[in-house]
Amino acid sequence: MTQDAKWPVSKLFSLLMIAVTTGLSLWARPQIPEGPVGTHFDLSGTAIGFMPRDTALMVMPLTLAAITLLLWVLPYMQPKTGKLERSASVYAVSWIGTVALLAFGHLFIVGHALGWALSVQPLLLGPGLLFVLIGNFMPKAQRNYLVGVRTPWTLSDERVWHKTHRLAGPVMMLAGVIMLGAALMMPTAYLHWVFLSAGIGSALIVVVASYIYARALKLT
Repeated sequence: MTQDAKWPVSKLFSLLMIAVTTGLSLWARPQIPEGPVGTHFDLSGTAIGFMPRDTALMVMPLTLAAITLLLWVLPYMQPKTGKLERSASVYAVSWIGTVALLAFGHLFIVGHALGWALSVQPLLLGPGLLFVLIGNFMPKAQRNYLVGVRTPWTLSDERVWHKTHRLAGPVMMLAGVIMLGAALMMPTAYLHWVFLSAGIGSALIVVVASYIYARALKLT
């Protein structure tokens, strides 16, 4: 498979989201008065950070363009032994999920500036959904240097890589379910700590597991 043939859906989706967010900004600009526009929000949807109108309208399209460029060129920079093409599903889901979440964030910024009654709920569900999606594909990841659980132990032994990623999938999905449940049922005041605990906790579990697997395989 040639490099240009990899991840076509991810590339097309990114380009579409750049075009959509840019078009939305250009359409909304004449309707938004000059002055500060809310760009950072607390978990209840209240604006707590502001930017000038034109900066606020273009920061997300430019961010999406930068992320797209980075994710587009990274596969060309991996060592030949990286075999990222064997982990295409994980890379694609991570790419599309991140871009979609940022694009919806831009919709929320523009909608808030226009006075639309948009719910913050989809944004709160986004991290949990992303964890569940990536976790579902994580066991399929093959050893590479860009995506997955990249510890000294997983990168040095393919057996450790596979055992770690078979565990990482369910662990990430469980963390995502916890985030989703919290976003649906818990008061927003506690969501930050739940998201942080679930994310960091799942990462610590798989990192420690990779070390334990490496030790166990070395002793056999």
